[in-house]
Amino acid sequence: MPSSYSTVEVNKMDLTPCRVTYKGVDMGGTLENVTVKFKYDKAEIKADQLGSTVLDRRVSGMMVEIETSLAQVQDYDKLKSIFPNIDLLTSGGNKSALFTSKLGVSDYDLAGELILHPLNKADADKSQDWLFYKATASEDSEIVFSPTEQQKLKVIWRVYPDMGSTDYRMFLHGDPTIGVVNASAGPAVAGGGNVGNGTVTGITVYNGFTKTETITLLCVGVPGPNQANFSVTGSVSGPLGIAAVGVAFVSNQISLTINDGSTDFVVGDSFTIATTASNVS
Repeated sequence: MPSSYSTVEVNKMDLTPCRVTYKGVDMGGTLENVTVKFKYDKAEIKADQLGSTVLDRRVSGMMVEIETSLAQVQDYDKLKSIFPNIDLLTSGGNKSALFTSKLGVSDYDLAGELILHPLNKADADKSQDWLFYKATASEDSEIVFSPTEQQKLKVIWRVYPDMGSTDYRMFLHGDPTIGVVNASAGPAVAGGGNVGNGTVTGITVYNGFTKTETITLLCVGVPGPNQANFSVTGSVSGPLGIAAVGVAFVSNQISLTINDGSTDFVVGDSFTIATTASNVS
């Protein structure tokens, strides 16, 4: 029996330290690696009828945390960038960091961009960058004095959702110039031989689901005055369901409402809608 092998692509493997930049400030040397931790919290879905059997797990939240140990412990300016709640005192060429109670100060208000850039990539090559939009140091740190171990400043960064974005983004891995291109749809174009003069409104499409195709609405039945049923079919998706006049039609590809006009629809009346997929998959 012949052996089978995995497809190993060494050019897609990596071994590199990274540059840590916070609010535009290079944090300098690091020790003991930089670690990114993220997870989707999931709640268990159960039903009494099946006892303790887990039927599903659904996302209930997200946690993102970055752990760094910074080597330049004598750099007060970097210390102030990391811990904005401290007061930096300056006298001539000397500086001190004054730690005081800051009750009620918001981490979110202090948050800023944290970027991890692999040093085996050119500065302009951001294809493997990690960009955290709203990061704040936990300000829960430690410095160890030792005769044999180099001093380091351990910093835990916590990431919050960007409330200024429509999708409450958390972080991006990859080239930040690649933005989201939303799915789109053109207007509903009535068939040239239509008898009914109704319209189609409320056309909505969905990122990650809508395909690049032509959606055809074809009247397949007229159960009574001011009533009509239209089949909804995608040139790529295939049959999507039946839309009734005056009732919102909803699918994961497209949603819309067919409206009655002064002249009723007849079997064979139609509309076409051109849709374009987003770059989100």
